[in-house]
Amino acid sequence: MDGPRGDVGVAWSSLLMLAVLTQSPSASSAEDAGAVTAPAAPESMTSIVPNWMGEDVNWGFQTFTPRIGITHRTRGYGYNRGYSSLDTFVPLFQDDVNWMTAFQGNFIVDNGGELGGNMGFVNRKYVESMDRIFGANTFYTARHEDGRTFNQMGFGIETLGPRVDWRMNGYLPVGKDLYIAQNTQITYAAFSGRDVLINFLANKALAGFDTEWGVLIPSVFDNFRAYGGFYHFQGNNSKDLWGVQGRLEAQVQQSMTVHCGITNDRTFGTNFVVGAGIYFPSWGPRQASGYGTVADRMAQAVWRNDNITIERSELKAPIPATWSDGSRIDVVHVDSTAPVGGDGSLLLPVNNLTAAQALDGPGSLLFVRANSTFNGESVVLQDRQQLLGEGIAHVIHSQYGPFTLPMVTDPKNILTLPTMSNAPGNAVTLAGNDTVVSGFNIFSPVGNGVIGDNVHNVAVDHVNISGAGGSGVTLTNASGVLNFTDNFFTANNGRGLSVQTSIAAADNQLTISDNTVLQNADVGIAVDARGESRDTLIMERNLVRVNLGPTGMRGVPLVQINATDSAHLSGRIENNDFDDSFARDVTSPTDDPYYHQLTVSSFNNSRVDIGLINNRLTSDRTSLNNNPANGSFGIRLLSSDLSVLRAVVKDTSTNTLNYAVAENFGSTLQLEDTLSTDTGTFYYFPTANFIDLLPTGTIDLP
Repeated sequence: MDGPRGDVGVAWSSLLMLAVLTQSPSASSAEDAGAVTAPAAPESMTSIVPNWMGEDVNWGFQTFTPRIGITHRTRGYGYNRGYSSLDTFVPLFQDDVNWMTAFQGNFIVDNGGELGGNMGFVNRKYVESMDRIFGANTFYTARHEDGRTFNQMGFGIETLGPRVDWRMNGYLPVGKDLYIAQNTQITYAAFSGRDVLINFLANKALAGFDTEWGVLIPSVFDNFRAYGGFYHFQGNNSKDLWGVQGRLEAQVQQSMTVHCGITNDRTFGTNFVVGAGIYFPSWGPRQASGYGTVADRMAQAVWRNDNITIERSELKAPIPATWSDGSRIDVVHVDSTAPVGGDGSLLLPVNNLTAAQALDGPGSLLFVRANSTFNGESVVLQDRQQLLGEGIAHVIHSQYGPFTLPMVTDPKNILTLPTMSNAPGNAVTLAGNDTVVSGFNIFSPVGNGVIGDNVHNVAVDHVNISGAGGSGVTLTNASGVLNFTDNFFTANNGRGLSVQTSIAAADNQLTISDNTVLQNADVGIAVDARGESRDTLIMERNLVRVNLGPTGMRGVPLVQINATDSAHLSGRIENNDFDDSFARDVTSPTDDPYYHQLTVSSFNNSRVDIGLINNRLTSDRTSLNNNPANGSFGIRLLSSDLSVLRAVVKDTSTNTLNYAVAENFGSTLQLEDTLSTDTGTFYYFPTANFIDLLPTGTIDLP
């Protein structure tokens, strides 16, 4: 479990229970059992080393007893909300009032509901000849802030006397000590060399110390004392701070404390702090000790800052951006107009893509300046690499949150995205996982525009691919999160966009949105879910269009969605435009070309749940022999070979086009009862009797 609820709460309660179970209930029971003796320590050591097994040591609560308490304190420096705490103090072993080691812990809930806690050990020695207590302690502290966990070790020393007290506490954060603040964002990003320097509003745990002196003030209270002192804190990403503090503390019958104080420093300003606590039973001894009030304070709780001091501010200076694993975000700068001999830095970019790839590594960003042109070059992206063209906004997800990559070229001088032309094979090959291609023109590659096989997590956006000898984008055996948005795929000799998922039993998320797909020789958009994959598809706001000449021929659909070999596909196809035209003249054949604009099919024991919502299909083709039942359908839904296809067809306009609904070979095809909202005629194969009608709302869509 993350945070202090797990880190502190369990350990705190376990130590408390262990301490209770291992104590003797009274001094008499310890005496009855017989005392265990140990060799006497040298006389010179008896005043500084506890004789834990000596005959005068009681492993129990004979002099001071365990107690619990409830306290509340208002906000102070380093914590911006007041808090309440459940406190405990458990003596573990004691030598009358001369020596005691105890467990002290608490569980904190602040006024914002964030949790925290402390647990530690206190060692105290009462020196009768000086009427003074000397002590040392060590603590572990955990604190939640903005849902993140901070951890700290603390150390302290103290001396308590009849009239004058002094203490000093040190605080050292451990583990991660910096997180971006909640409900904020990165405020600054700029290139420097091959880094991106960022700044942001952050929560920063600070290391430091505090110290105070106190004097007794005669009053009607058992102890009424005034304290004054100072504190100092620092951090790698914070300015050093010094502050002063003062407080008044009153104790009532060794069971209640009330205090008020003031602190001031340049970082946290002036804070007025008020607090109170009540404890049961009291921290005094069971019986009068005979040593006076100083010895009676042996079981008082240690006064220290229960919270980790956290500063919420921007960093002292920008830092290099890093990925979520802490590795540096490396940027290789590319500018085709740069002189030869660059090193990929901001001021010395390389001038070709081949040189850029010689400098990059896993996780590198190849940042290509706007207006750059590359002829006859190609790119191979490895794991976590991104090919980014200047001219659009690129959002980078760093360890400290997302930020927009800065621009180098003056926006008024940006004429075009960087362009790759005439690649000798595939223009961009995805040879690794977690890759991005964004902000590029790719013209006339001999092969495909973007290709990848056996890849995981791919994003292609704001890419214009035209005239490819193969397809615009083609992925095979793809898995994970697959996003294709705001692209142009035009006049390619293969498919516009083709995605085939892996046959592995994996959960895949496909998003195809806001793309323009024009005049591709093969299918405009093709999705093939395969094997035992579980695929979710969102396809929305796309334009897919084909214009055929008078003698043009076509036999493939504009959009094709298939599930095969036990795949499970759940999809929503919404608010798309699918249209075609046929420039018929006297040279045209008697019958117009026959194909579908959208096909959805479930094959070989697969299952498809699909929603066709508010799409627009238009065409000027006529049906075979002017009989709509013969073809020229807008949408075909097919379930075959022991498969299931369930569809929601709602608010979809097919103009003069119609629907073909077919079920073959022991399969199931079901439609929700929403067909009255659509135009076009449904034709059922073999007959409508084979098609099940479901109540509205039966099918869950993504």
